[in-house]
Amino acid sequence: MNPVTRRLLDEVADPELAHLALAWDYVEEHIIRLYREGSCTSEQAKEFIRRRGACRRALRPWKRSLEPHWRATRVAGALPSTSPFDAVTAVARADGVFGNWGLMQQLPAAREALNGLLLERAAPAGATSL
Repeated sequence: MNPVTRRLLDEVADPELAHLALAWDYVEEHIIRLYREGSCTSEQAKEFIRRRGACRRALRPWKRSLEPHWRATRVAGALPSTSPFDAVTAVARADGVFGNWGLMQQLPAAREALNGLLLERAAPAGATSL
């Protein structure tokens, strides 16, 4: 898992948000691997579809909360006009990752937005629950 995300998750007591962070991490990791390898086995292609589906489901309840965070990011140096999460999960098949530099440029913006949401939802330092 991304170390910044891992640290922020330690401060968030929301299992649904943690589920989203894990689902995003799994799909992002798989996309990076596919991009680097430039090909995949049929099992890796099926795994991509599984991870993508799980991520899309996990994202649904958080779209509105993530929006101000992704709008404050940059994709290839420009403000994004659409959600980087949507751009990434719109890739329907593993072969859509191969050589897709535009897709790879979406990942940092999505990660920044996710971490921003986690930071926003983190318990204040020194806070205790009753």
